[in-house]
Amino acid sequence: MISIKMLCEGLMAVPDHPGMENEVTGIASDSRKLETGNLFVAISGFESDGHDYIAEAVRRGACGLVVEKDVGEQAVPVVRVKESRQILAKLANRFYGQTLKSLQLFGITGTNGKTTVSYLLESVLKTAGFDVGLIGTVRYRWKEKKMAAKRTTPDMVELYQLLQNMEKDGVRAVVMEVSSHALALHRVLGMQFRAAVFTNLSRDHLDFHPSLEAYGRSKANLFSMLSPNGVAVINGDDPASGLMLQSVNGRAVTYGKNNPQVDYQIEIIEEIQGKTRFALVYQGRRVDLTTRLWGAFNVMNCAAAAVVGLELGLDEKAIREGIEKIERVEGRMEVIDSSRGFQVIVDYAHTPDALHHLLIAARGFTQKRLFVLFGCGGDRDKGKRPEMGKIAEDLADEIIITSDNPRTEDPEAIIRDILSGIRSMARVVHIVDRKEAIHAVLDRARDGDTVVIAGKGHEDYQEIGSKRFPFDDRVIVKMYLGIL
Repeated sequence: MISIKMLCEGLMAVPDHPGMENEVTGIASDSRKLETGNLFVAISGFESDGHDYIAEAVRRGACGLVVEKDVGEQAVPVVRVKESRQILAKLANRFYGQTLKSLQLFGITGTNGKTTVSYLLESVLKTAGFDVGLIGTVRYRWKEKKMAAKRTTPDMVELYQLLQNMEKDGVRAVVMEVSSHALALHRVLGMQFRAAVFTNLSRDHLDFHPSLEAYGRSKANLFSMLSPNGVAVINGDDPASGLMLQSVNGRAVTYGKNNPQVDYQIEIIEEIQGKTRFALVYQGRRVDLTTRLWGAFNVMNCAAAAVVGLELGLDEKAIREGIEKIERVEGRMEVIDSSRGFQVIVDYAHTPDALHHLLIAARGFTQKRLFVLFGCGGDRDKGKRPEMGKIAEDLADEIIITSDNPRTEDPEAIIRDILSGIRSMARVVHIVDRKEAIHAVLDRARDGDTVVIAGKGHEDYQEIGSKRFPFDDRVIVKMYLGIL
């Protein structure tokens, strides 16, 4: 048994209240999920304020309250703190942290590539004999269990509960995408990582972070959270690698293909029949690898996963097999072949850098025209919209601008922002309705063409206003082509 007093001592001033000896059965920051005996932590959130739900929390059986504001006298003890979000992370770590002692955590951060690296590393670890859990943008999964992901990195209480469930089911290694939001909002505070990976840094989430520099610093926090035997695996080709290395509290290695100073040099051997053969060269050793994922950026993703395996001392055969097993990642360069002679690629690319690399890769296997269809999310960084318009104009033959997840913004206004980055409208069509836009681009495609549909990837919904409606780019394409 752990009491409120035992849980809070050392973290905050503990009031003299007889209820402080109440048993804590769990931690909750969402009154709707609170169970009898849970300690309720009221968070002043971005969309709602937990202090508005104090009465509901007490009614549902909260054993005590942790608050930032004056909530008056309550039937249960009230602990006042300065920043309840950070305290929540510390309380969750203290209450659920025992679980972490039997888990090896592998964290992956970066603007692009997190999901692909997580799938690759999961495959490598499984092939090497680990029982693995996966937490990321697409889904959470372990053993035979799968859950749709609400966010890339869950909030701290949900995350600890998820890890606890994985540990109970025999999982011993967890591969986790760690978003900049998660790091800034203390969702992984107190955790230690056996390995932490940095993929890259480019413009994204500047609606949340005040600057690109602040965004980078947020990601760099991951590398101060290594376990005593942990290792940081850093993309040495990226300009932000120095920032990441400065934050490492342990050992670090770098990988890359354009920098003679990195520890793991990537050598491309050949690209043939849908496969890329490459080698990692380090300390006089050479490890040959093959991937079935398209694009130079996926060679970098494969290298990141392979370096983690090598740094763990895993068998090279397991690393090779684990990498090659991954033929596709949901919504990432996901190819749909049509009977009409053209191919369709659905991809999650929703940043300028991701769109740039996606179109470069698609151009490499396009025989004739390259079409790109995309939009930009509403209520998010507006500055990237004209940048993405310019990239599309520079790299594609035909451009279709449409809605992404407009949320509470006017879709037409978002499209105008994108179009402001395009010099000539001669090759541009804009259609607000995304389904209609997809139909239009498929109508125009011919034998030898490639159609890239970017921005939503694995998502099976579209956010319009404050609601989510069923919508999956892949389903729309397959139904239109008569293959679903």
